Amino acid sequence: MRRLYFSAWGAALLAVACFCYVRPATTFRPAERAPVPAAWLHPAATGLTPAEHVRTPDQTYLTYPEWFLVFGPAEYATAMRTRTATTFPLTTHIFQAWESYAAVGDQIAGAYPPNDEYNTMIRVINTSSTFEFGLKAGYEEVIGRLTDVGAGTIATEEDRFAARFSQEYIDVIYYVPWYEFDFIKQTKTLWSDVPWFGAHPFRKLERRFFLTSEMLTKSVYGWANKQAALFAYGKPLMVTYVILDRAPTGKLDGVTIQKTYPDGSVLAEWPRYGPFTPLAIEAARQGVGFREIAGNRAAILISAVGPAQWVPTGEMTALFSQPIPTEPGRSRWAIATPVSALHTTLRRMQTDQVTVEHVFDF
Repeated sequence: MRRLYFSAWGAALLAVACFCYVRPATTFRPAERAPVPAAWLHPAATGLTPAEHVRTPDQTYLTYPEWFLVFGPAEYATAMRTRTATTFPLTTHIFQAWESYAAVGDQIAGAYPPNDEYNTMIRVINTSSTFEFGLKAGYEEVIGRLTDVGAGTIATEEDRFAARFSQEYIDVIYYVPWYEFDFIKQTKTLWSDVPWFGAHPFRKLERRFFLTSEMLTKSVYGWANKQAALFAYGKPLMVTYVILDRAPTGKLDGVTIQKTYPDGSVLAEWPRYGPFTPLAIEAARQGVGFREIAGNRAAILISAVGPAQWVPTGEMTALFSQPIPTEPGRSRWAIATPVSALHTTLRRMQTDQVTVEHVFDF
């Protein structure tokens, strides 16, 4: 009996070891651990940006791990349009979250003063996400697969609700912090609008339990997270300030010119977070260049999705790329470029048919 006991534990440990070490690569990095040229890291700022809108240059890198927790759920929502949540590779996202954090950490180590407060926040976020994704992966691997009658094919109204809920969640968190999402409202919708009876009753009941547990847990955790964030950082600024080399020729929603300088450059108030990226792309299309963003002229980070074999050219460099597990042959790229070259880099990406996912506006 003892032999069987130790054999079982040995098999379990071997399985864990194989899981951790025998797996497809989830992050590819260049040989140089800090590939951004030194000249891009410390260019002098103009001092024209209002002080309350100036952020440190390392913020463009440190916000990547935060936004990865938007990218992952976005992939999740996209995949669930045609497949059940049970088939989604959650564990891959756990590895990629920590590996991307390590990559940006290597880039800024020694280049900027330690940002202990922000790093602590990222570690807390990554740890809680690891716990969440790990629990969900384990549950889906055992219970979810037992009830997944269609082998990944959407078969119940609860699975369809999960797909809609996931997309609505993404539509919100691109613009405001995740804890602003109304999980309680979604829980009520699940129980009031989704039919109780139908095909595959065991799957229906199991999904209701799974979704209700997830949404109620996130509601409580989100409330606590919001209180902690407000206490530590106050209410987040929803706008930033940028210096452009000229005024835009077309309308940019939410962008207002604050001051025009003798050389034609302008100081503009610009929406932060989700809206920043499409507005930057439109400004680049109009031929408008950036001179400074949030008081920075240093390198700025961009995430883009494109072919795994894409080779970035021009005034940009790749920190790393990560295969998208639900889209074979495509990868997410973390690209650095000087603020002064942002507009040309965005245009080049479009020429290369690479989708700009987010510009990390410090």
